Amino acid sequence: MGWLSLKAGHLITRLCARILQSTKEDNDMSRLKTDSTNNELATKKTSAGVSFSDVPKQARSRVEWIEGCHSFNGQLPSFDELPIPPILYQLPVLHPDRPRGSRAMICAHGAKGRLVGLRAGAWTITPMNDWRYAIFPDGDIGWIPTDVDLPQVLFINFRNELK
Repeated sequence: MGWLSLKAGHLITRLCARILQSTKEDNDMSRLKTDSTNNELATKKTSAGVSFSDVPKQARSRVEWIEGCHSFNGQLPSFDELPIPPILYQLPVLHPDRPRGSRAMICAHGAKGRLVGLRAGAWTITPMNDWRYAIFPDGDIGWIPTDVDLPQVLFINFRNELK
């Protein structure tokens, strides 16, 4: 395991611990109820050992993003239907203007969890800010500037729509 993975894990653990502490101190925070739409996560724990059912509702989508809990369950066009956007061949995966620091590491970790296993060209926007991440032709996931125009059909929302 590399230094970056350890650092990201440490940051996630600290964030979850803060959320748990805040929950204990503020009894009137709304809590998630276990129902048919979130049974899958209700029994799981975060990397900090906190049950997802104990994460406050207003923080849950961010914690799920940070933990990389959601995999995309939809269909994307094939490479025959829509080739990899040419701009992704021109951009460096480690873009010189990319965000840096702990928040950037957390967002990048969440993007990797969300985009894992998808085709090159798929992209997403983080729920915490407007940072965009895409899968490059070599399979790496990296930050992309907001002025880069990618096909909307390859956009992956930060969370699966609940029906």
